[in-house]
Amino acid sequence: MSEPTDAAKPPSRAPGRALPLTVGIIGLLAIVAGIITLWIGSSEELAFGWMAYAPLNDSEFMPGRYLMGPKQIIGCVLLAIAAACAAFLAGLSVGRRAR
Repeated sequence: MSEPTDAAKPPSRAPGRALPLTVGIIGLLAIVAGIITLWIGSSEELAFGWMAYAPLNDSEFMPGRYLMGPKQIIGCVLLAIAAACAAFLAGLSVGRRAR
C-alpha cells in the first residue's frame, strides 16, 4: 500500500481578507450609486394631488414643496447601506487592533 504523502498546498490568500474587501467594494459602489440616484432624483419634478376640506385650518398648501420621490428614497437607502458597510469595516479594524 502506498503511504499518504503530505503534498504541499499552494499558498492561498489570507482567509480574513476576502470579506472586508468585498464589504468595502459593496460600500463604495453603494456610495456612488446613492449619490448619483439622489442627484438624478432631485431634478425630477413630482406631482401629486390631495383634496381635503379643513374649515378650521388657515394654512395653505405651498406648491413646490414635496416629499421625497422614489428615486430619492432609493438613493437614501443606498447611502444607508454604504454607512452600514463603513460601520462594519470600522468594527473589524477596531476588533483586529484589540487582538
